[in-house]
Amino acid sequence: MSSPSSLEVRVSIMSPRPNKPVTKSTPIMTPRTMMMIGIFWMAIIFSLSGGQEIDSGSELNKESVSKSNETVAGSSNDDKLRVTIYYEALCYDSISFITNQLAPAWQKHRDQMDLKLVPFGKAYIDDSNPADPVYYCQHGRRECNLNILHGCILAKLPLEKAFPVVACLMKGTRTTFDQCISRNKSVKKAIKECSQGQEGARLFKGYEDDTNKVATPLSFVPTIEVDGVYDIFEQDRWLYGFENKLRTTYEKKTGRSLKQSIVAN
Repeated sequence: MSSPSSLEVRVSIMSPRPNKPVTKSTPIMTPRTMMMIGIFWMAIIFSLSGGQEIDSGSELNKESVSKSNETVAGSSNDDKLRVTIYYEALCYDSISFITNQLAPAWQKHRDQMDLKLVPFGKAYIDDSNPADPVYYCQHGRRECNLNILHGCILAKLPLEKAFPVVACLMKGTRTTFDQCISRNKSVKKAIKECSQGQEGARLFKGYEDDTNKVATPLSFVPTIEVDGVYDIFEQDRWLYGFENKLRTTYEKKTGRSLKQSIVAN
């Protein structure tokens, strides 16, 4: 007698036991019928559980993509240069750079810059007595007062309004705070109170911390940092050819040309 085929083996396993005879009221389910029933129940189970998991995963993927798009849309790192200027209010080189280099470039390319101003320079804070810190600035006490004033301007106004005020003050003795703040009189009192109180002191301390992360003390003021990198060998190019350096660095980073359109005040 030949050995049973694989199909015959499966049938013998799935058939009722011999000691329980099959009657006409008990229909015999063939392997094909059993397979169809199994597929049917698997489809039901999948629709109730597996399908829900897939749908849930789809929603998670959609949410993830949505958040990713929001991050890209709101990010300034990919389409702007992060430019940080460490300067002093009465430093001749700072005055010259902001007046002749930074301000004109800002007028043209501020949409391509994520600009941060840090008015501290080579100052020093003796806070051995936290209740009464002592400030030392390269150009005397008046510079410390002005640095703190600049910090309060930057804190009380959005940058697009604060920068013109700071640039105005950096013209030296030709301008005063009252003149430079004339377009933003609503915050004049708040800025003065800030510069004369604890808020200004806290801001100044924060600027010291920011500056010390670059160097203690700075080797030169102003110091320029781009995308978080301070390159001492590139400083002269930034100081004396800021717009050209901005243009080439921006194009290298983004692959796009830096437009020369002037942004209106």
